[in-house]
Amino acid sequence: MTGLAWITFGLALALAVVRIPAALRRENRLMLWLFALVAMAVLLSIEGPYLAIDAALGGINLANLILRFLLYGICLLMAVRISRAFNALGAQRILLGPWGLAALAAAGVGTVVSFLLLGRLPSTVGLAAGDNREWFDLYAGLGRIYPSFTGLVLVPSLVRHARSSGRAVLRCSAGLLAAGYLLLASTNTFVLMPASWVAVMQTMNYSAVLLLLAGLAIIWIAGVAARRRTLAKGLPRNKSTEVKN
Repeated sequence: MTGLAWITFGLALALAVVRIPAALRRENRLMLWLFALVAMAVLLSIEGPYLAIDAALGGINLANLILRFLLYGICLLMAVRISRAFNALGAQRILLGPWGLAALAAAGVGTVVSFLLLGRLPSTVGLAAGDNREWFDLYAGLGRIYPSFTGLVLVPSLVRHARSSGRAVLRCSAGLLAAGYLLLASTNTFVLMPASWVAVMQTMNYSAVLLLLAGLAIIWIAGVAARRRTLAKGLPRNKSTEVKN
């Protein structure tokens, strides 16, 4: 699955690069940071880069802990960005309200504690279970539960937009994002899969990321196209004539 991982990394990096001009104009820098963080997270999931970075950090799998917190940050930023794009104010209130922030804090504390209780393990991408299987399962589970929470909060609104009579480009984006989040949520079934199904698990993980990136990219492209149409007509730019990007 290394090829799929590099494709995902390349797409995330390309999306970050094309956002640089807009960021320099102080236009929605959130998207630049979001795509850059996704690229960093995918890079840390590839064996060669992971081992090199972790070796520089002492070879005790700190790179994996960093990856976990990158994923938490990415999932929250992405969910907030999508909730704004589709005007899902209820989802945004959940994500940034007491329940959402409590879920993030619990995931963060649980991740650090379970990582420490795992003890020192050989530096390996994906992290080996070692002798402390219970703590490993908690550590791995938290890395899937919180991201799934951020997505499932959004799914009802995304499905409604995908089935609406609105613009096709936005319905397509909503459909891709909903599919990506549902696939992400399905990764919680990994605990039921035999260890030999590594390829299946990796395919599910990277496919979910690709679907989410594709959905975000379509939102951005739609926004660029809307602005160009507005400028071509000689009209002043305003929020009602463009997609929120």
